[in-house]
Amino acid sequence: MKHLSYSVKNVVFAALIALSLTACTNQFAYNTLPFWIDYYLSDYVDMTSSQQAQLDKDLEAFHAWHRQVELPKIQTLLNQLERDTASPLSYSKIGAYHQQVNDTIQASLFGLTPTLANLIRSLSDEQVEQWVRTLKENIDERVQEANEGSPDDQVERRQTRLVERMEVWVNTVNDKQQLQLSEMATYQIEMRPVFYDIRDGLVAELTAILTERKAPDLEQRINAYFSRLIRFQSDAHQTDMAIYLARRYELLQRLDRHLSEKQRRALRDKLASYSDDISGVL
Repeated sequence: MKHLSYSVKNVVFAALIALSLTACTNQFAYNTLPFWIDYYLSDYVDMTSSQQAQLDKDLEAFHAWHRQVELPKIQTLLNQLERDTASPLSYSKIGAYHQQVNDTIQASLFGLTPTLANLIRSLSDEQVEQWVRTLKENIDERVQEANEGSPDDQVERRQTRLVERMEVWVNTVNDKQQLQLSEMATYQIEMRPVFYDIRDGLVAELTAILTERKAPDLEQRINAYFSRLIRFQSDAHQTDMAIYLARRYELLQRLDRHLSEKQRRALRDKLASYSDDISGVL
């Protein structure tokens, strides 16, 4: 949200844009959104002057559409969540909010698809090669960082990141919550073989989209890719991911149920402040 670069380059390119679109409600960050999308794209491909000019034009049109159509929906979701978090959420409500957030990200990305399709169609073979090579290098770098140290070191690093994310919302994390987040960190590391396999499939799908960029159904393929990326879907791992999400929802329910009044107030204040930021943008 106000932390634009939070978790930057942890996932493939499209997820970065998803975070930018639906999480940046800070007025300055949102108002410079075309710049940030362009900035992240430039990490993957060096564009020609004509490609850059077309991208700038398309991003401005996308930004105007997103401000008018999607940003009010994001504000409505934030206001609804702010009201509901006055008391602990049920397991089913947590799952429903997860789905709503995914749907919100998807709507934003689908709006960006024509812009990306225009750019992708214009790419040369050399630019596609650069994009895929850079993507794989970034992934390899992240995997290497994640696997550094002993298993205990890896759990501790992952727990630290989870604590930092929780502190963004509730300011402080107590000892019991630290243990709960350590539990989630351990489980996420155990799930890495599944996560990596799904990621590899998504990278292969993106590579095919870039390679077959002249296909008449390019926009439909980009949308299908975004849909699977947002939900981290894989036909081969449906059961694994269903179990993971169930465990994640259960942990979130425990964390939510044991929030102190001070933490809950901080959470609701944070949500309200993001809604106020959107009002400023609108």
